[in-house]
Amino acid sequence: MLNQHVQLADWVERVQPSPTALLESTVARYQREGRTVYRLGLGQPDFPTPDRAKASAIQAIQDNFTGYTDTSGILPLREAICRALKRDMGLSYDPGDIVVTVGGKHALFNAICTLCRPGDEVMIPIPYWVSFPEQVKFAGAKPVFVQTSASSGYKVTPETLAPLVNDSTRLLILNQPNNPSGAVYSAEELSRLAEFCRQRDLWVISDEVYSAFVFKLEGYTSIASFPGMRERTVVINAVSKSYGMTGWRIGYSAAPAAVTEAMLRLQSHTTSNPSSIAQQAALAAIDGPQEDLADIREEYAARRGILVEGVRRIKGLECSVPDGAFYVWVDASAWRGQTLEGRTISTADDLADILLTKAGVAVMPGTGFGSPYHIRLSYAVSREEMENGIAAMESILGSK
Repeated sequence: MLNQHVQLADWVERVQPSPTALLESTVARYQREGRTVYRLGLGQPDFPTPDRAKASAIQAIQDNFTGYTDTSGILPLREAICRALKRDMGLSYDPGDIVVTVGGKHALFNAICTLCRPGDEVMIPIPYWVSFPEQVKFAGAKPVFVQTSASSGYKVTPETLAPLVNDSTRLLILNQPNNPSGAVYSAEELSRLAEFCRQRDLWVISDEVYSAFVFKLEGYTSIASFPGMRERTVVINAVSKSYGMTGWRIGYSAAPAAVTEAMLRLQSHTTSNPSSIAQQAALAAIDGPQEDLADIREEYAARRGILVEGVRRIKGLECSVPDGAFYVWVDASAWRGQTLEGRTISTADDLADILLTKAGVAVMPGTGFGSPYHIRLSYAVSREEMENGIAAMESILGSK
């Protein structure tokens, strides 16, 4: 299963740096220079790590729990992950099906490199998270992009996937709630996708990192919960977004035993185990009281309304109301070919650069997500910063 035929040097020469990393670096530099920056482009939760997690990490240090652990992660954490998957998703896994990783991105990398063979094709809906295509290419496989639109809720269907499937098609990467669009699939929509994947013998990597933040009354459903899908799905999640633990770098995968074993072999030769201290913090976060998540979700829902209303006031910008995550996917195509601040706007990259340099508003251009005419805005910032950022954007772009 594991692909060992990729030439890393060739991949490194072709790959572009993560746009998220570039924006974070630029914002940090501006702040060091004393500039005011409204950080509406970054996916960094502004809620702190829960006290129970911080206390557990401190206790781990005091107890000298600072050595190597099992490559797959400590057993109590893997047991807690199984309980959480059952509690939150209705999914049944054993600790042996779980691999604890150095963040969710690492879990995705393990899964893609394990499932993909050279020449395989991987279907990736647009808009996509920035690292999906590059990880697929690293594995020697070919990204096949599936276009979506606002009218479809930025979601794929069996009808949009079917023309792209051939004998080389290996898997579908399904990210929901989606980063950057906030799209969330209903149980009915997932049931149809599940049937399609079973019929076509496709694997699914289900990136569920934002699953704690769904604003639909129906809540969240995992595609792995449908008949025959647990056997062909790798579920990816992390404590990063849900518990404000981005810097702790703890993610995990849940997969069929054979796939888990292969991912574990890969991890044993790369990172080995994640931080022992961070694992103890993650255990406390996952296994502790979850009421704080409901409060955070409620606050995000309120901020979402503020940001959507603000965007819709601004000239040349349109957006849908996202059903999950903490982003608004903004259509800025009306600015294409227009002149702003003495520059002709060709893509959203131009617009994002003007907003940052002239208005001090950091937004994420959609090019890295597969659309050169969108920008991604985040409401994982305080209401004050968000409102100030919207006002600064409106001062440059104008009102409708």
